[in-house]
Amino acid sequence: MASPGNEPKTIELPLPHLQSANSRSHWRSRCKNAAADRFLAAITARQAGATTPLPGASVRIDWFCPTRRLLDCDNALARCKAYLDGLTDASWWKDDRAIRQVTIQVHPPGEKRGVVVIAATPLVD
Repeated sequence: MASPGNEPKTIELPLPHLQSANSRSHWRSRCKNAAADRFLAAITARQAGATTPLPGASVRIDWFCPTRRLLDCDNALARCKAYLDGLTDASWWKDDRAIRQVTIQVHPPGEKRGVVVIAATPLVD
């Protein structure tokens, strides 16, 4: 549950460069893409403003597909791992262990296309 008065931290990012976790691309290109995605998330979150780390967080990921071809949720979550690591670098939470719940929803194209919206809501222990 979110504590009253605490607004969720929200960030909108482009779709990750990473392909599916099961893709057959070379390991070096996957590492470069993951590093680029992690850096992009960290820089974008830092530019949004300095915040105090959340002690516990519930994370919601909204994936807006660019085409009518929908991605399945487990692959979408795997592709967002670098973004979550970048938000850890930007001090949204102290450590990855602070993420206690992740909800992901894949949306067909509509008003938003080809973006990922990540929202972290503080949890009360």
